[in-house]
Amino acid sequence: MEYILTADEMKKCDAYTIEHFGVPAVVLMERAALKCVAAIIRENYNLRRVLVVCGSGNNGGDGFAIARILNERGIKVDVLLAGSLLQMSPETKINYECCVKYGIPIRSAVKEDEYTLIIDAVFGVGLNRNLEKDTAEFINGINTFKENGARIVSVDIPSGVNASTGEIMGAAVKADMTITFGYYKKGLLLYPGAEYTGKLMLVNIGITDASLDIIKPSLKCLTKRDLINAKQLKRPDRSNKGTFGKVLIVAGRENMSGCALLAALSCFRSGAGMVRVITHVNNKQLISEKLPEAMVDTYDDKIDTIKLSEAVKWADVTAIGPGIGKDETAKELFEFIFFKSSGPCIIDADAISLLKKYRLTLKNGTGRDIIITPHIGEFSRFTGIEKEKVMNDIVTVTLACAKNYNITCVTKDARTVIASKEGECCINLSGNNGMATAGTGDCLLGVIAAFVARGMTAFEAAVFGCYIHGCAGDKAAVKRGKSGLMASDLIDELKDFLEDSDE
Repeated sequence: MEYILTADEMKKCDAYTIEHFGVPAVVLMERAALKCVAAIIRENYNLRRVLVVCGSGNNGGDGFAIARILNERGIKVDVLLAGSLLQMSPETKINYECCVKYGIPIRSAVKEDEYTLIIDAVFGVGLNRNLEKDTAEFINGINTFKENGARIVSVDIPSGVNASTGEIMGAAVKADMTITFGYYKKGLLLYPGAEYTGKLMLVNIGITDASLDIIKPSLKCLTKRDLINAKQLKRPDRSNKGTFGKVLIVAGRENMSGCALLAALSCFRSGAGMVRVITHVNNKQLISEKLPEAMVDTYDDKIDTIKLSEAVKWADVTAIGPGIGKDETAKELFEFIFFKSSGPCIIDADAISLLKKYRLTLKNGTGRDIIITPHIGEFSRFTGIEKEKVMNDIVTVTLACAKNYNITCVTKDARTVIASKEGECCINLSGNNGMATAGTGDCLLGVIAAFVARGMTAFEAAVFGCYIHGCAGDKAAVKRGKSGLMASDLIDELKDFLEDSDE
């Protein structure tokens, strides 16, 4: 996994590299500039005329070094000075003076139609206060270059984005690409900052993981490399259906068969050995026809507790919630599953509302793994925290929920956050806005349940489940577009995606 740092954590890593390992700050600037130039050339940006906008801080120092390297390669480049010479750090001043000696034009004003590429090196990760009016107008002015066809690349972070929270500090550069150094910054991944980041590229400039020993960050994100190396997703040749677990899915009140079908189908497509569905009797025919591989038990106005008891004893993993409703029958179903089943349990949708009554039970400990998968509204209702606060500080509130209630919490939003009761936390970076459609949450339930059944811990299953679910959505969006994406499209991609990871 890749670590995700706050601004303060990143500053400590920089300082440790400089002070402990003796790597001068000006050397880090040079490495950063070289990596930026390489990335810009690799992405094939139009370099006919380049403008580098430099502030007075170390981010500006990176910018001056970039301008010099581009000039050395014969690219016509100007620098727009956005800061004060008197406020420059020593390292930034060194790179500024190099630009002057090389004869690179240092301008105080430019025409917006002169440039094909703008490199934003005004503010770095240290920005933690709202911009003054004149500065905010200047930052907004950088964005107007796009109106004449220019592209914008930000150095480390788009100027104006808070590196720790993703807040916009009065105004921010809206980049086409951001090249960030060492580690991902939290503010680049959370909204609204993520909207300003464009394509995000992480590059290594020599700040090693040894620096992390002094800060011990807990926030991470999964990468494709982790997926390839996940031993739990490899299918041993010497195996049978029992090897990959038995999942019981309780979903779908009357005339809500789709919830149960999508959850069960995605569970099978994610590699579960056996899937059993408990749903309303009116849903049985459709599920049996569309998914004959699943066992289907039913209920009507009255629940058969003998049959339900047999089902929970059979299951290695239970999952409950999609479309079950909140009436008395749903309550009876939920309470039976919650108190009578013994293995890991994934709780979603309507069942999260029913779980609220038993928060004290969770606090006292259930002796089993519980995973909840709320969207922002469900999280707010479950915890009593206002939706706006959840959206503004999704990492903190998700971590607190997981610790307080001894659960793994998957808070679903444009950036889904997963936290364990032990304090582990992960931001999921896969997925797209085409997945904001009916049924995708039911699919996620099935994927996570399958991964638990296959031997992952609750946190691992939630993290890998969200990542693969999002990757399948990304693959489906490429084929079908985002506007018309359907949950069933996503399921079609799961099998191929997991097959790739099993090679």
